[in-house]
Amino acid sequence: MDRSLNSKKTVGDVQLETACENYSERLLALSLIKQISHLCRAIQRHRGLGMSLIAGYEEFADEFHALQRQVSRRMRALQEFSRQANKLISDQELEKLDASWNVINRDWQGDSVMENFEYHSHFIEQLLQLMMVLARHLERPVAVLFSEVDSRDGKITKLEPRKQMFSQVGLLVFVCNQLPSLVEHIAKIRGLSTLAASRRKQDELESSKLRYFIQGTRVQYEKVRTQGNRLLEVTGNKIQSLPLIKAYEFKLMFLLTTVEREVLDPKVITMDSRQLFDLATEIIDVYLKVVDEGLSLLMSWQEESLESWFKAE
Repeated sequence: MDRSLNSKKTVGDVQLETACENYSERLLALSLIKQISHLCRAIQRHRGLGMSLIAGYEEFADEFHALQRQVSRRMRALQEFSRQANKLISDQELEKLDASWNVINRDWQGDSVMENFEYHSHFIEQLLQLMMVLARHLERPVAVLFSEVDSRDGKITKLEPRKQMFSQVGLLVFVCNQLPSLVEHIAKIRGLSTLAASRRKQDELESSKLRYFIQGTRVQYEKVRTQGNRLLEVTGNKIQSLPLIKAYEFKLMFLLTTVEREVLDPKVITMDSRQLFDLATEIIDVYLKVVDEGLSLLMSWQEESLESWFKAE
């Protein structure tokens, strides 16, 4: 018997191979999204501490230098994981990220405070955009891809892909765009207000930026609150920290009004810089916990969707 005939792939075999490759890619994409989210957190904290350090306040020096080492390690790991992940992140994009971090990391002592702020913010914007690019690999549910394999044989797999797609896309937008955008607004407020509290004054440019980010935070929070309520219905109790978004609304509004009253309004700022930094960080950490749990749920949905295809009649 000619074995080469038996080894020839059918159209169905090729479709199954493509579906399996896509499944592996989406798990890798989720892993990279989580790494990027944690990298953003470190860069945001690095920005907030570094601005006060450049202005001459040494209170945050030890933590800042520890973060600098951490970010460098995270950058190297992200590059290596990406190269092993079928180049979900292009070499060109990796080079841009590396260049942005080098601008921040090299001769940072010579930067002005606002230069340092803008360098960090540009880098974080690149990372946030990359999260959304990677999220697009997960828009179609796994079940849809595998049911296409069955359709070659005239079979219809009953997996409710429309409902699944709606839930998955909604959660992707929430944890890869809406919540990270809110966190970045709060992190910018943290950096600028901590700087002002450290030196007991604030210039006009910093004040205008701070007012802008406070307004942006209020607008973005409404989007997050609305989508969070929808996701509570879709996910049930599978994202246990999701109700904390509503629970922490008072603390977020307290932070914003405190910055307005204690940092923007008075001629002499008496607010403690560490207290401001810690309050903002507590809120940020809660939101990022929701992001982590949301990504974990997305990972579970991929596995459940594949399992449902295995068992479909």
